[in-house]
Amino acid sequence: MRYHSLSSCLVVLLPLLSIVSSLPAKGDQMLAVKPATVFSPYLDRIRQTLPPNFAMRLPTQIRLGEPADEAVIEQFKIRVFASGVTPGLTVGLYTCEDVTQFCLVGTFSVAHSHSAIARREFSLHQAAATPITLTNQIQGYLLEGSKRLPPSLFSSVMWQQDQMLYNISFASPERQNMLYMAVSMANSQPIASLNPELRDAPPGAAPASLTRQH
Repeated sequence: MRYHSLSSCLVVLLPLLSIVSSLPAKGDQMLAVKPATVFSPYLDRIRQTLPPNFAMRLPTQIRLGEPADEAVIEQFKIRVFASGVTPGLTVGLYTCEDVTQFCLVGTFSVAHSHSAIARREFSLHQAAATPITLTNQIQGYLLEGSKRLPPSLFSSVMWQQDQMLYNISFASPERQNMLYMAVSMANSQPIASLNPELRDAPPGAAPASLTRQH
Protein backbone atom coordinates (compact mmCIF):
# COMPACT_ATOMS: atom_id res chain seq x y z
CA MET A 1 0.00 0.00 0.00
CA ARG A 2 1.66 3.22 -1.09
CA TYR A 3 1.64 6.43 0.86
CA HIS A 4 -0.72 9.12 -0.44
CA SER A 5 -0.07 12.84 -0.47
CA LEU A 6 -2.39 15.45 0.98
CA SER A 7 -1.04 18.13 -1.33
CA SER A 8 -4.53 19.02 -2.50
CA CYS A 9 -8.05 18.88 -1.09
CA LEU A 10 -9.22 16.61 -3.90
CA VAL A 11 -6.61 13.98 -3.08
CA VAL A 12 -8.01 13.84 0.45
CA LEU A 13 -11.71 14.38 -0.04
CA LEU A 14 -12.48 12.16 -3.02
CA PRO A 15 -11.26 8.91 -1.40
CA LEU A 16 -13.02 9.82 1.85
CA LEU A 17 -16.29 10.53 0.07
CA SER A 18 -15.99 7.14 -1.58
CA ILE A 19 -15.58 5.45 1.81
CA VAL A 20 -18.48 7.31 3.40
CA SER A 21 -20.80 6.40 0.53
CA SER A 22 -19.88 2.71 0.81
CA LEU A 23 -20.48 2.43 4.56
CA PRO A 24 -23.65 0.77 5.93
CA ALA A 25 -26.67 2.98 6.47
CA LYS A 26 -27.85 3.84 9.95
CA GLY A 27 -29.93 1.25 11.74
CA ASP A 28 -29.40 -2.46 12.22
CA GLN A 29 -26.69 -2.66 9.58
CA MET A 30 -24.57 -0.09 11.38
CA LEU A 31 -24.50 -2.27 14.50
CA ALA A 32 -22.54 -4.88 12.55
CA VAL A 33 -19.60 -2.49 12.02
CA LYS A 34 -17.19 -3.81 14.66
CA PRO A 35 -13.57 -2.98 15.56
CA ALA A 36 -10.65 -4.66 13.79
CA THR A 37 -9.89 -8.17 15.04
CA VAL A 38 -6.56 -7.06 16.55
CA PHE A 39 -8.63 -5.27 19.24
CA SER A 40 -10.91 -8.22 20.03
CA PRO A 41 -8.95 -9.57 23.05
CA TYR A 42 -8.98 -6.09 24.61
CA LEU A 43 -12.62 -5.04 24.21
CA ASP A 44 -13.67 -6.12 27.72
CA ARG A 45 -10.66 -4.31 29.20
CA ILE A 46 -11.58 -1.18 27.26
CA ARG A 47 -15.18 -1.32 28.53
CA GLN A 48 -13.97 -1.78 32.12
CA THR A 49 -11.38 1.02 31.88
CA LEU A 50 -13.61 3.64 30.25
CA PRO A 51 -15.01 6.25 32.63
CA PRO A 52 -18.77 5.98 33.27
CA ASN A 53 -21.02 7.08 30.43
CA PHE A 54 -18.10 7.14 27.98
CA ALA A 55 -17.98 5.36 24.62
CA MET A 56 -14.85 4.43 22.68
CA ARG A 57 -14.68 4.02 18.91
CA LEU A 58 -12.11 2.00 16.98
CA PRO A 59 -11.57 1.43 13.25
CA THR A 60 -12.79 -1.73 11.54
CA GLN A 61 -9.37 -2.12 9.93
CA ILE A 62 -5.83 -0.99 10.74
CA ARG A 63 -4.47 0.57 7.56
CA LEU A 64 -0.72 1.09 7.25
CA GLY A 65 1.82 1.42 4.48
CA GLU A 66 4.11 -1.41 3.45
CA PRO A 67 5.53 -3.62 4.83
CA ALA A 68 2.79 -3.67 7.50
CA ASP A 69 0.45 -6.32 6.09
CA GLU A 70 -2.29 -8.08 8.08
CA ALA A 71 0.15 -10.63 9.52
CA VAL A 72 2.41 -7.87 10.83
CA ILE A 73 -0.48 -5.87 12.24
CA GLU A 74 -1.81 -8.88 14.16
CA GLN A 75 1.55 -9.02 15.99
CA PHE A 76 1.28 -5.46 17.30
CA LYS A 77 1.13 -4.97 21.06
CA ILE A 78 -2.01 -3.25 22.34
CA ARG A 79 -1.93 -1.04 25.42
CA VAL A 80 -4.99 0.47 27.12
CA PHE A 81 -4.40 3.63 29.16
CA ALA A 82 -6.79 5.54 31.40
CA SER A 83 -5.88 9.18 31.92
CA GLY A 84 -5.25 10.57 35.38
CA VAL A 85 -5.35 14.19 34.13
CA THR A 86 -8.75 14.32 32.46
CA PRO A 87 -11.34 11.52 32.16
CA GLY A 88 -10.65 9.53 29.05
CA LEU A 89 -8.96 6.53 27.51
CA THR A 90 -6.21 5.84 24.97
CA VAL A 91 -5.59 2.63 23.02
CA GLY A 92 -2.03 2.45 21.72
CA LEU A 93 -0.44 0.27 19.03
CA TYR A 94 3.20 -0.71 19.59
CA THR A 95 5.73 -2.82 17.73
CA CYS A 96 7.39 -4.03 20.95
CA GLU A 97 6.66 -4.50 24.65
CA ASP A 98 8.20 -1.14 25.59
CA VAL A 99 5.64 1.66 25.86
CA THR A 100 7.94 4.25 24.27
CA GLN A 101 7.94 6.54 21.25
CA PHE A 102 10.45 4.22 19.59
CA CYS A 103 7.86 1.43 19.44
CA LEU A 104 4.73 3.56 19.02
CA VAL A 105 2.73 3.01 15.82
CA GLY A 106 -0.34 5.09 16.64
CA THR A 107 -3.05 5.87 19.19
CA PHE A 108 -6.84 6.10 19.41
CA SER A 109 -8.23 8.30 22.19
CA VAL A 110 -11.47 9.57 23.68
CA ALA A 111 -12.21 12.39 26.14
CA HIS A 112 -15.40 14.13 27.22
CA SER A 113 -16.35 17.22 25.25
CA HIS A 114 -16.60 19.15 28.55
CA SER A 115 -12.92 18.54 29.32
CA ALA A 116 -11.02 21.85 29.18
CA ILE A 117 -7.79 20.10 28.16
CA ALA A 118 -9.48 18.15 25.37
CA ARG A 119 -11.32 21.24 24.14
CA ARG A 120 -8.06 23.18 23.87
CA GLU A 121 -6.59 20.38 21.78
CA PHE A 122 -9.73 20.33 19.64
CA SER A 123 -9.43 24.08 19.07
CA LEU A 124 -5.87 23.58 17.80
CA HIS A 125 -7.17 21.06 15.28
CA GLN A 126 -10.04 23.32 14.19
CA ALA A 127 -7.67 26.23 13.60
CA ALA A 128 -5.18 24.15 11.62
CA ALA A 129 -7.15 22.71 8.72
CA THR A 130 -10.23 22.62 6.53
CA PRO A 131 -12.96 20.32 7.90
CA ILE A 132 -12.93 16.74 6.60
CA THR A 133 -16.23 14.89 6.21
CA LEU A 134 -16.32 11.76 8.38
CA THR A 135 -20.09 11.13 8.25
CA ASN A 136 -23.06 13.04 6.88
CA GLN A 137 -23.25 14.98 10.16
CA ILE A 138 -19.69 14.90 11.51
CA GLN A 139 -16.58 16.79 10.45
CA GLY A 140 -13.05 16.03 11.55
CA TYR A 141 -9.92 18.20 11.58
CA LEU A 142 -6.43 17.14 10.55
CA LEU A 143 -3.50 18.65 12.45
CA GLU A 144 -0.18 17.99 10.72
CA GLY A 145 2.67 17.18 13.07
CA SER A 146 4.80 19.81 11.33
CA LYS A 147 2.32 22.51 12.44
CA ARG A 148 2.64 21.69 16.12
CA LEU A 149 4.87 23.64 18.48
CA PRO A 150 7.29 22.02 18.81
CA PRO A 151 6.92 20.01 15.57
CA SER A 152 5.98 16.35 15.95
CA LEU A 153 6.55 13.25 13.83
CA PHE A 154 2.89 12.35 14.44
CA SER A 155 -0.15 13.94 12.81
CA SER A 156 -3.67 13.59 14.19
CA VAL A 157 -7.36 13.86 13.34
CA MET A 158 -9.87 15.00 15.96
CA TRP A 159 -13.65 15.33 15.98
CA GLN A 160 -16.67 15.66 18.29
CA GLN A 161 -19.32 12.94 18.33
CA ASP A 162 -22.02 12.07 20.90
CA GLN A 163 -20.57 14.46 23.53
CA MET A 164 -17.18 12.79 23.13
CA LEU A 165 -13.97 14.11 21.54
CA TYR A 166 -12.13 11.46 19.54
CA ASN A 167 -8.51 11.59 18.42
CA ILE A 168 -6.47 9.33 16.16
CA SER A 169 -2.72 9.92 15.85
CA PHE A 170 -0.19 8.22 13.55
CA ALA A 171 3.18 9.06 12.00
CA SER A 172 2.81 11.74 9.35
CA PRO A 173 3.57 9.44 6.35
CA GLU A 174 0.46 7.44 7.36
CA ARG A 175 -1.84 10.45 7.25
CA GLN A 176 -3.98 9.20 4.34
CA ASN A 177 -4.42 5.82 6.06
CA MET A 178 -5.17 7.72 9.27
CA LEU A 179 -7.97 9.59 7.49
CA TYR A 180 -9.44 6.30 6.29
CA MET A 181 -9.36 4.98 9.86
CA ALA A 182 -10.95 8.18 11.22
CA VAL A 183 -13.88 7.71 8.82
CA SER A 184 -14.15 4.10 9.95
CA MET A 185 -14.13 5.10 13.63
CA ALA A 186 -16.83 7.73 13.20
CA ASN A 187 -19.06 5.13 11.52
CA SER A 188 -18.23 2.25 13.87
CA GLN A 189 -20.25 0.68 16.66
CA PRO A 190 -19.46 2.53 19.93
CA ILE A 191 -17.90 0.56 22.78
CA ALA A 192 -19.77 1.55 25.95
CA SER A 193 -18.30 1.81 29.44
CA LEU A 194 -19.11 -0.82 32.07
CA ASN A 195 -17.69 1.33 34.88
CA PRO A 196 -20.46 2.32 37.34
CA GLU A 197 -18.32 4.68 39.44
CA LEU A 198 -19.41 8.32 39.86
CA ARG A 199 -22.29 7.82 37.48
CA ASP A 200 -23.93 10.99 38.81
CA ALA A 201 -20.74 13.05 38.94
CA PRO A 202 -20.54 16.23 36.84
CA PRO A 203 -18.70 15.98 33.50
CA GLY A 204 -14.95 16.36 33.93
CA ALA A 205 -14.78 14.72 37.36
CA ALA A 206 -12.23 11.90 37.25
CA PRO A 207 -12.56 8.90 39.59
CA ALA A 208 -9.39 7.75 41.32
CA SER A 209 -9.41 4.56 39.25
CA LEU A 210 -8.54 6.54 36.10
CA THR A 211 -4.83 6.28 36.83
CA ARG A 212 -4.75 2.64 35.69
CA GLN A 213 -2.64 1.32 32.85
CA HIS A 214 -3.19 -2.10 31.23
